[in-house]
Amino acid sequence: MSAITQELLTVRDWLRYAVSQFTAGGLFFGHGMNNAYDEATYLILHTLHLPIDRLEPFLDAHLTHVERAEVVQVIERRVNDRIPAAYLTHEAWLS
Repeated sequence: MSAITQELLTVRDWLRYAVSQFTAGGLFFGHGMNNAYDEATYLILHTLHLPIDRLEPFLDAHLTHVERAEVVQVIERRVNDRIPAAYLTHEAWLS
């Protein structure tokens, strides 16, 4: 397991990391979300099979090793391969 997946434990940790990665990667947000925070929130909650409209109750929840591996994979695919969130999740949300 990579250092990142060992250091980031909570949904809050992963959200901050994803926003930083999305911003540093200069991603375009035009498939339903219009900023790094909203897209990171959506991708993380979707990946964890949590309700996408209920972030607050889960912010301090610790992720399992398997969940961390799944979340880092989604973040890396979004940043490195520049795959839009809608294609990663097979869903589209229009704001």
